[in-house]
Amino acid sequence: MQLRILFSKLLISTKDFFLLNKNLMTKIAFKVSARAGKLLGRENFSNPEGAIIELVKNCYDADAKKCIVVFDIKKTDSSIFIIDNGDGMDLDTIENQWMKIGTGNKEQDYVSTDNRIKTGAKGIGRFALDRLGFTSEMWTLSKTEKDRGGYTWRMDWKEFDDSDKSISDINADLEPQKININSLLKGYLPYSNVEEICSILDWENGTILRISNLKDEWSDADIKNVFKSLEALIPPKELNVPFDVNLFHVQKPKEFGLVETAFFNDYDYKIVASYDAKSLNIDFTIVRNELDLPLVNKKYAFLFNDKKSPYDLATLNQKEFSYSKSVHNVLKWKSSEESLKLLKDVGSFEVSFYYVKYSVSKKEEYPYKSINTQERREVLFRFGGVKIYRDSFRVRPYGDSGNDWLSLGVRRAQSPAGVGQRIGDWRVNPESTAGIITISRKTNPQLIDKSDRGALVENDAFDTFKKIITGIINEFETDRSRILHPFYLFKKEEDEKKKEQEINRRAKALADKIIQERKVVEEKIYGEEKSKDLFAEHKEEEERKTYEEAFKETFKQIDEEQLEKDNEDNVQVRALASLGLIVSSFAHELKEVRNNSTEIKSLEEIFKRVVPNNIKKSSDYVDGTNIMKLLIDDSEKIRHWVDYSLTAVKKDKRKRNQLDFSNYFRSLSKNWKAIFKDRNIDFEISESIIAEDYKFRAFEMDMDTIFTNLINNSLDAFSNLNEIRDRKVKIYLNISNSIEILYSDNGTGLSDVFVEKEEIFLPFTTSKKNKKGEDIGTGLGMYLVKGAIDDNNGTIDILDPEIGFSVKIDFPFRKR
Repeated sequence: MQLRILFSKLLISTKDFFLLNKNLMTKIAFKVSARAGKLLGRENFSNPEGAIIELVKNCYDADAKKCIVVFDIKKTDSSIFIIDNGDGMDLDTIENQWMKIGTGNKEQDYVSTDNRIKTGAKGIGRFALDRLGFTSEMWTLSKTEKDRGGYTWRMDWKEFDDSDKSISDINADLEPQKININSLLKGYLPYSNVEEICSILDWENGTILRISNLKDEWSDADIKNVFKSLEALIPPKELNVPFDVNLFHVQKPKEFGLVETAFFNDYDYKIVASYDAKSLNIDFTIVRNELDLPLVNKKYAFLFNDKKSPYDLATLNQKEFSYSKSVHNVLKWKSSEESLKLLKDVGSFEVSFYYVKYSVSKKEEYPYKSINTQERREVLFRFGGVKIYRDSFRVRPYGDSGNDWLSLGVRRAQSPAGVGQRIGDWRVNPESTAGIITISRKTNPQLIDKSDRGALVENDAFDTFKKIITGIINEFETDRSRILHPFYLFKKEEDEKKKEQEINRRAKALADKIIQERKVVEEKIYGEEKSKDLFAEHKEEEERKTYEEAFKETFKQIDEEQLEKDNEDNVQVRALASLGLIVSSFAHELKEVRNNSTEIKSLEEIFKRVVPNNIKKSSDYVDGTNIMKLLIDDSEKIRHWVDYSLTAVKKDKRKRNQLDFSNYFRSLSKNWKAIFKDRNIDFEISESIIAEDYKFRAFEMDMDTIFTNLINNSLDAFSNLNEIRDRKVKIYLNISNSIEILYSDNGTGLSDVFVEKEEIFLPFTTSKKNKKGEDIGTGLGMYLVKGAIDDNNGTIDILDPEIGFSVKIDFPFRKR
């Protein structure tokens, strides 16, 4: 009993204790040490160059029209000045914004009085002063309080190193002061520098910063790097932003001066593109400045007789033309809920892209304008690269030397073809590019800085942003290859004529030599008194013609054999690429085989129990026979694909031989029979052969490339059908005046992202995308088809069937 009473009293006492302490509960505030605040600022300015750039950005945010950076690097007491003629600061701004660490005023009020979008947002820019030196002084005169005078502010940053102090214990010195920039600067800088600064600034209001007791040794190379960084940082002239920066080095007055920004007036191509995230359209303006137009009009005008705008001669002479395209068409990305969200999240932006080649290959022989290669190299070295500017200021490191953030070099390595050889093949070299991409905090809120301001966060919006820019660049690449392609074909034709003339010359020379040698032999045998033949001249002429024709045929045959030998590698590469596409397409079948093979393990155990006659009707036996059927079906699939893989690159297919299309299509039908049956596809081949004596020499491997890729696309189209229908693939062969082949299927047809049907022949162009717009198709199938047809002097036309997809292929032939 006593124990129970004591326990009850204990409970009451404990309850009273907690009630008492609840009444005494209070709020406890976090305290931030001064040193922690300083370290937070230092994290954002890992080098002094970045600190100066941050302070120059502050000048821009203050609506300054002019900013001057002065390095006074002496043996002792060196200092750095940053002077602007911006809005300056009044007492309220100094106390509640400048002295407030992490202030969000620029994040909330991000548009300046002059409608500039402010570059700062984190509220720690003043720690750039600490990064540069131990002592900072500021003189500021507000635009709104000129008559009342300005303020002087001083800070000893060593105070932040006291670990016992909280950040609220740190104080700066502030006092009102009448400010005269001329007399102020004369107290620190030589007279000549002061005069120059005052003449540039026209200073009535603004801010002067002086950093002393510098923390870094500033070499000439370091100052030169700051100058280069400012060149890349400040708004380019194309943006028409009134903000000039000058840099002076007191000890070397002739070395620096006005920081010039990128401006290209000597370029081969200029592309201005404006992406509207609301309409999802891109407006393009392309300026062609590469060709010697007087020479083109005089010598090559006929090449453009049948060309449509904008690839005609009239547009070429105008140099500039504009058009608009849906972003879905540019990216070959079908519209969907996912794609619409990603494309809108990026926000609107503008691109100015320049192609500036710095060398010309003599092999190309295009009618280019003459260029100053040395001057172009120097300009590209200083201003090259595709750079991003947010609210008129550079976002690093995009476009820095060696920073190929758009992977243009990778694209070039994947498609190293010359510019005019095939339309769409050519990819631009990153070293020959320059560009300005303008974004804004207002219109592109998803394109955000990393915490260290070293780059943009690589989120979905940034990935889509890159895709759109690459698509814009590809518009230029395709345009350039289309313009130069006729010149390439003309040169190829002229080279063939020259080759023909050379063969004729060599044949005639050899025929003359043989006849001359025969005459010499006859004179030795019969002497000069040989009886004259009245028809000698006629016989000699006939003899010469016979020899010439024989030699011509021999030379042409040798040339053709060499050409075939040279083409063997290309043919084999095409076939292997096609085989790779086919294998990837049938990954589903291979997965089935893999999954079904797991049943093999139970085969022996089941059949040990099933084999006796008295239990053959059992369920175990039925299971065993079902597994056996699976194995037989799978082995048939394996056999088919192994056979196909081995025969697709057989040696005899890599030789140019007489090709009988009837036999070829029968073989094609046999090879694909199992797959068509498995997918319930009716494969129909019909023919009409009038000219039975046709002669057509080709690589069988090329025909495999053409028809395996067409069939592969048909299979994909059937798998994307959203309705039930009889699936059909048809090939119709008609041989009369030429070899005409009609290929068709009744699948989904050509995607509507291909506004121009011929775009499907461009390399790496595919409408097969995942939800993020990344290619899941190679974009090579129809490109390989077109290449194989071109190499066999054929043509391919995309038809417009009511349902599905259809093409007409034509090959020329010779009569036997």
